[in-house]
Amino acid sequence: MGHCGGAYDLVGIGLSLTHQSRLKWRFLGKYRWAMCSECLGNFELRYFLMIATTPTQSQPISLANSQKNWTMLFAQNTKRWQQFAATIDFDTMHLEPEMIDSIKTFQLGEQAEGRTLTAVATQYAQSHDEPDYLTAMQQFIGEEQRHAHYMAIALRANGIEPLEKQWSDGLFRKLRKLCGWEMMISVLLTAEVIAIAYYSTLAKASQDPQAKRLFERILQDEVTHLQFHGERLSCARSGRFSTRWAFHRLFLWVVTGLVWVEHRHVLIHQFSSFPRFIQRCDALLTALV
Repeated sequence: MGHCGGAYDLVGIGLSLTHQSRLKWRFLGKYRWAMCSECLGNFELRYFLMIATTPTQSQPISLANSQKNWTMLFAQNTKRWQQFAATIDFDTMHLEPEMIDSIKTFQLGEQAEGRTLTAVATQYAQSHDEPDYLTAMQQFIGEEQRHAHYMAIALRANGIEPLEKQWSDGLFRKLRKLCGWEMMISVLLTAEVIAIAYYSTLAKASQDPQAKRLFERILQDEVTHLQFHGERLSCARSGRFSTRWAFHRLFLWVVTGLVWVEHRHVLIHQFSSFPRFIQRCDALLTALV
């Protein structure tokens, strides 16, 4: 079994961010998280986020013990989504017309069967004797599919049919199929970083309260996904200035450039320029090291 130098217990905390917030660093053992109002949106956002506390000093334990907590977290989140969905009237939800094409692209990105990811996670779980990792990964895939499901409902409520294919989504899917475990998680982690910047922008820019709540709720999940994949990848790498992290950052910069070109008309509601956008995305990635 793999070891990461300490036990990480998952706890729920209330996180409040307002437009007065500055960049804040929270140190959680070896993990450092950058949370700022400009990154998560210049609006007041309160939600429960499951995070890791500092390592237990008494004894080092395997990551498998952490993964049991992740499976519990994802199971609890399913119940929270059921409660949330019951309070949303999708029939009256209004999406901003100028954002619909962009939302369609991200909705397609959330929708995947996850066959390749499941196969890679199965091989990883077997080689590391961590069956709970596979379970947690399957739950993660289910959460992404849930996002796609509710975003599709919102689109159809606005008279728009979701996309079936799109070039940038197809590129990401091909990249994932060509990769082993570490590269696949790197691609996923990059997508989560972009998603946090994107959904926080949608939440800020949406005028309809129902749409704002939906994007805030998806944002909560994306932050949790960032930690889920980042926790594992951080243990597989050996420091901020390692070659693998350097190439990962380079890949992120390329992807942010492509995303900015395609979705600038939406992202401009929060990021006044491309340098600001890439700065925030880079901060989220490097905070994992």
